[in-house]
Amino acid sequence: MNKALKWLIFFFIGINLIFSAWSYLHQDIFYQTDNARDFLIMDEIADKKMVLIGPRADKKGVFHGILWHYLNMPAYIIGKGNPIATGWFWFLLTVGLISSIYFVVKKLFDETSALIALVLSSAYLVPYVQGFYHGSGALLSLPLYFYFFVKYFQTKQWKFLIGHLFMLGAIVQFQLAIGGPLLILSTLASLFVIIKNKKFLHLLCFGTLLIFASSFLLIDIRHDFLQTKSIIKYVQGERDQFPMPFSESVKNRIENITTRGFNLFRNSSSDLNNMNLLIFALFVFSFVVILKSKSKYRHIYIIFLYFHIGYYFLTLIHRGLMLELWWFPMTLLPLMMFSTFHKFVPKHLYFVLLGILLVLMTSQNISHANDLSKEIGNNTRSWKFHLNNMKQIFSDAPEESGIFIYSPDIYGYQDKYALSYVSRVSEKKIYKFEKKPTTYILMESPPKERIDLVPTWWIENKLHIKSQPEEIIKLSGGYEIRKYELIKEDLEIPSEITTADWLYFR
Repeated sequence: MNKALKWLIFFFIGINLIFSAWSYLHQDIFYQTDNARDFLIMDEIADKKMVLIGPRADKKGVFHGILWHYLNMPAYIIGKGNPIATGWFWFLLTVGLISSIYFVVKKLFDETSALIALVLSSAYLVPYVQGFYHGSGALLSLPLYFYFFVKYFQTKQWKFLIGHLFMLGAIVQFQLAIGGPLLILSTLASLFVIIKNKKFLHLLCFGTLLIFASSFLLIDIRHDFLQTKSIIKYVQGERDQFPMPFSESVKNRIENITTRGFNLFRNSSSDLNNMNLLIFALFVFSFVVILKSKSKYRHIYIIFLYFHIGYYFLTLIHRGLMLELWWFPMTLLPLMMFSTFHKFVPKHLYFVLLGILLVLMTSQNISHANDLSKEIGNNTRSWKFHLNNMKQIFSDAPEESGIFIYSPDIYGYQDKYALSYVSRVSEKKIYKFEKKPTTYILMESPPKERIDLVPTWWIENKLHIKSQPEEIIKLSGGYEIRKYELIKEDLEIPSEITTADWLYFR
């Protein structure tokens, strides 16, 4: 590869990195309920110092691990809780992720394939790295998870098994929905290699998983094995909702394997998603060629098939549709394999398709950056939107006041963390979820069709405020601020909504 082409490649990667940092460059992050919940948990860690449990995975008592939050704590502390500072740490993780993809593909295949993977991943990830959450850790871990197992299979050296199990333990901590199936697949595959090659001492390497299981074990012992019982019930078929027909679950997994699970034609629209059938056809053709050949890489592709198809097969235990946060991290493995297919298909066909993908992704990334620029401070998925709303309350508030947050989803995590952060940097004394003579309610309007969620009943029967608001300030995004000057009768009856409701299912 000549020097000019390499410079062009790295220029393109640089542009993609700018797009990846677009939100952070504009002092914002993508900020939904899960992102906000993670910041509230980090807030809890900063206060309590030792927290063993992560966010809930379901309402029956299954929880994710706490590793993601401790990984982010240095950035959280250095940035004094400012999500933008943590966002720049996420950007560094993004650089580390695409670097790990380059490293893995180069070590397992060759430099040309690695450069293709680097270019593709830098463009592919742009929309997904504007705001990380606990499950993003699985995305960051998967390239090395795959690499270490391939190296263990090739060399039979225990150090690679430890590396593989270490990454597996991290994935389990980050995202149970991904880590659970991979735990089964890794255990079976590792035992196969150990038994076949009579490396029985390598069984001791599984002790690595105890490091990551320890927080789950301590919580289970303390809470009468709540999580273990919940997982058993889950495997037995118990759900928060009625499970969908098994045939529908199978259909959904087939769709993921053939289209959405590749996601190189990256769009939620069905037409563009169906274009991933071209990628699937290319995979089928390439794998037929590979499996018929005596290529030295043949075993790597077989290992990929084992983990890729095995993962989707095991998710059938869920008996429901796969959410994006379950299938998206797994798309990195097909991307890495696709980067090597120039070896097995006509080069002109491969590079034309690669060019189409890069042009399309670049167009989407430009459009995404434009959309982000319009949404900053104006959309409920923007950190700056929630920050500005809270700042408006603080600018109006006297030296001492109370504040409540009403959200139709009952959680209100986005506004709760904005309240925590602004409280920390303000000199005014604001009491969270406590009534004071001057009390504010930040309200998110419920959907028009949900008249049962109109906040009047909640204010009168949960907060026990009968007075009418002194002032109502309309905000964008369906939000409003209600300011109350409470009378004696309002203050005498304590609110039923307290800081005990700050984080649900804790």
